[in-house]
Amino acid sequence: MKNSLYTALVMLMLFTLSCLLYTVIFWDMMGASHIFRSHTTVLETRGAIPTPAVLTTKATGSCQHTGGCDPAKNSKSISSSAIPTPAVPTMKATGTCQHSGGCDPAKNSKSIRKAVPKPKVYEKVKGQCNTSQGNVAFVKTHKTGSTTLTTILNRFGYHKNLSFVQMADAETGHFNYHTPSFSRINELFPPIGVTKNDTGNYTGYNISAVHFRYSRAFMEALMGDGVTPVYYITILREPVSQFVSAFRYFDVAKALLPANSTSHGDIEATILEVLNLSQSVFVAHPFAWNNQLFDLGMRKPDMLNESSVRRHVELLEREIDLVLITEHFDESLVLLKKLLCWEYDDILYLKRRMQPLEDSSISSTTIDRIRKHNHADSIMYDFFNRTLWKKVSDYGPSFDEDLETFRNLLSKRLENCTAGTEVVKVARGQENVMHVLAKDASDICWSVVRMYDVIDIIRRRQGG
Repeated sequence: MKNSLYTALVMLMLFTLSCLLYTVIFWDMMGASHIFRSHTTVLETRGAIPTPAVLTTKATGSCQHTGGCDPAKNSKSISSSAIPTPAVPTMKATGTCQHSGGCDPAKNSKSIRKAVPKPKVYEKVKGQCNTSQGNVAFVKTHKTGSTTLTTILNRFGYHKNLSFVQMADAETGHFNYHTPSFSRINELFPPIGVTKNDTGNYTGYNISAVHFRYSRAFMEALMGDGVTPVYYITILREPVSQFVSAFRYFDVAKALLPANSTSHGDIEATILEVLNLSQSVFVAHPFAWNNQLFDLGMRKPDMLNESSVRRHVELLEREIDLVLITEHFDESLVLLKKLLCWEYDDILYLKRRMQPLEDSSISSTTIDRIRKHNHADSIMYDFFNRTLWKKVSDYGPSFDEDLETFRNLLSKRLENCTAGTEVVKVARGQENVMHVLAKDASDICWSVVRMYDVIDIIRRRQGG
């Protein structure tokens, strides 16, 4: 009996000691875990990459962005309250080209910046924007109303003393169909404040509003600085009307048909004769086939493959922030105003490069043929026409009110700007209808009407 009690007592003592030992171990582990978590939190906090702010910030120190910099204090004013973005390291243009428009790594010995991530401005609350933000790269398409949009961008940059991408040897600064390449960078005007031929500093341009075939890598290198967002925009026009306009303006028939062609003078007959030419002719001429998609960086031979066309359109949808639509120009400008945090006065406009009215009645059968002929442009236009209305829907219930406000202001502010129109000769002997500036017109009227005077001042500021 005594032995049994003794044995039970010993077992109880051993059990008690075991419990105490496990308790000590448990609490020790909990304490270590707490210390580990606390230390990790400190490390994560110290090493965290700041998220780009959505709210605009007050400009302090030297001006870095578009919109309201003091030119006297800063010869390269960019936006005064652009959304800060983490700096992106530069890289050599090597390996497979990841952007549309044809990278040229063999000729490009300079480093090309990766695309800077841009904030989703459409998610901002109405009224949050109070100043402009970001640089603007406008991929200027042909015969789409793009000159009207260029005058809007030129006027904004002129008033803000900004730097423009401009070819020095072209009267209006266009690249046209020169392949963008750093081998020709010395042909650009330098940014404001940069010495001519100091090509290593030909970067940080604020606006590009001239014709160039879309090359994302080239434009990112010219306009990106790793801090300021670069907003890419373009404009598309219904493919049949764009084709007919370009066909007439650039005299496609003269370039492609024999001089003794019997169809000259009849627009529909001439178009049909051209459409009956071989595919190789269309591939070689920029305005004879899918001109808008060609402007936006796709090679002509690739347009024969519908899957390739759709992939390119999807690439553009990812890379371009806003595609304006000519047939819905006012709606597009309201979206642009919100994207860039501009004011209504910044998007005032008069139609530009209007051609004199001619009898261009075309049968529905020929219209169908033109649309099928420009099948790739039609795919792209239909896609971005849908995305425009999706953006209108995302804008919110105030869109209709804002559109009405803009249209009323457009009529009111510009009603006394012009004194009629006149027909003037332009490039290649073509005629355009131009607005005549009214006597004693306001400063804003001058900058809206006198497009070429504004361009001339911009070019002189940059050494032209």
